[in-house]
Amino acid sequence: MMASVQAVKRRHEARLMKIRGVVGVGITRKEGKDCICVYVKDDNPKILAAVPRTLEEIPVEIVVSGEFTIR
Repeated sequence: MMASVQAVKRRHEARLMKIRGVVGVGITRKEGKDCICVYVKDDNPKILAAVPRTLEEIPVEIVVSGEFTIR
């Protein structure tokens, strides 16, 4: 059985956030399946190459979001 998407996100979030250019990690659905969403500040090839495409068999979706600001 596959681990829950929440558990996988929890296990990998700190490491993902240490990748230069990653600004957030979340959970989304794509084509009816849960996946982990990694938000990046731009589509720099180095950032994209550093982000895994799957984590523990759960797909990773990369979203170019720009920087997040707290207001």
